[in-house]
Amino acid sequence: MRTLGLLLLVLISFSFASQLQTLIDFAFKNNPRIESFERLKEGLRHRSKFSTALPNPQVFFALNNVDTENYFPTDKNPMSGFALSITQKYPLGVKRKKSSEIFLEKVKEVDSAKVKFLKDLEKELKILYWDYIFSFEKERIVKRIEVEVRGLLQIVEERYRFGKALLSDLILLKAELLKVEEKLHEAQLIRRSTLERIWGLAGGRIDLKEEPLVLVDIPENFVPENNPTVRILNAQLQVIKKEIERSKVEHLPDLFLSAGYTVRPDIPNLITLRIGATIPVWKKKREDLLVMEKQEFYKAKMLEIEEAKLRIEGQFKALKEAYSKKLEILKTIEEEIKEKEKEIEALLLAYEYDMVDVRDILRAYRVLWDLRLKKAQVIRDANKLVAQAEALI
Repeated sequence: MRTLGLLLLVLISFSFASQLQTLIDFAFKNNPRIESFERLKEGLRHRSKFSTALPNPQVFFALNNVDTENYFPTDKNPMSGFALSITQKYPLGVKRKKSSEIFLEKVKEVDSAKVKFLKDLEKELKILYWDYIFSFEKERIVKRIEVEVRGLLQIVEERYRFGKALLSDLILLKAELLKVEEKLHEAQLIRRSTLERIWGLAGGRIDLKEEPLVLVDIPENFVPENNPTVRILNAQLQVIKKEIERSKVEHLPDLFLSAGYTVRPDIPNLITLRIGATIPVWKKKREDLLVMEKQEFYKAKMLEIEEAKLRIEGQFKALKEAYSKKLEILKTIEEEIKEKEKEIEALLLAYEYDMVDVRDILRAYRVLWDLRLKKAQVIRDANKLVAQAEALI
């Protein structure tokens, strides 16, 4: 019999995991935000290719050496002419390559951001899922309450026919039934509203069925380096590293190639060829400062990563501690439920011999009902803590 019970528990747990995982997989395929990360990555790849391309050439048209009496070239002024020139700036290949690498590194940063979004989406879905399952558990508990109230009402009605109970006792229990109906409606309302929110996150409607509310285990192992937030920060650190590499070649000269053709009246035309380069005269006062700026950013990001690891590790430990407290509360509640059920059995027996009032029984029942609902709430809240802890891994 014990083996059969364990097998049933395993099957229930598998069914729960399967449905929840189906929901998560559905959301990962249909949530529109997920596709946006792919668009961002594609955009960064385009920017990477753009960074390797040469800038557009510059074209100039000029009137050379015209005098103040004639605003156009004439044969009387052999130095004047119509000039057309084209200039091409040529940044060194190493500069363009390292600029391109920055944006390729940012693609990895987007990948990390996507992982974090998926983790957060999974967490929110699990939290809502537990609210959804809790609504069924609450409805089940409330229906059980209804059965117990009607059973007590039947006992009182029987005694009332023989003049052993008061009319006020019947009114009291019927009023209690109205409260039960309100709680039942509340549970159904929670389920409907929660389901709408699940569909909103999942990006579409997915059928979810009733599942038992079971307690899930919190993860034991936690590696701060694997945390999604830390992974994003590490990706940003690598971007800064690439920016430092790019800054270190900023002082290298850019080349300028220029060709011009000048048309002069009645005398031979001219061809002009030029080559030029930037000279890093102010490297220590200019380009070196750019490198130092990025290096300070790098150090700042390193400190930010260390702070994030400590903060997130603290969050994980706090969640585990809160989960342990929930287990202690759950154990206490289960013991109180057993004691209260025994007390109610004794009160019902004593009521048959007019040793207690029906209000004493109802007060005991109310405590029992609150304990059952509290037990379900504690399991739900503990599972929400597990969802939050899993999102940190």
